Amino acid sequence: MLAPHRILVVTAVVLLAACSSGTSQSPGATSSGPRTIALGMTDELRFKPAEITVRAGETVRFEVTNGGQMIHDFFIGDEDAQDDHEAEMGGMSGMGDDTPSSLSLDPGAMKTLDFTFPADPGALLIGCHEPGHYAAGMVATVTIEG
Repeated sequence: MLAPHRILVVTAVVLLAACSSGTSQSPGATSSGPRTIALGMTDELRFKPAEITVRAGETVRFEVTNGGQMIHDFFIGDEDAQDDHEAEMGGMSGMGDDTPSSLSLDPGAMKTLDFTFPADPGALLIGCHEPGHYAAGMVATVTIEG
């Protein structure tokens, strides 16, 4: 009578192993939340890294750190949205409130922003719109892959 019991135990172990190996998560995601991408801002008017790749529909937590001595702005959107945000800033420094697509960071500050990318492949930009920063090239490119 011990043999049927062992068969049940072995069968249960095999089934549990099959179920656990069949589950998967998106690369970079964890069960505790979205993938985190660290993004630095410098007084050389650069984002580091300057190029980022995400998956269509992916939610990413940006951990943005201003390593410089100047105020910097983080704004994510397409080229038209960047132009609109630049016009909104109107040459004023440090005026932006944090929104679902932007952060304003004092020197040495770190903030997070969760952003869900569009479901279609394409590209977005991250720009700093403190006076003169965007025009000087403080832009990162986000490639959205299908």
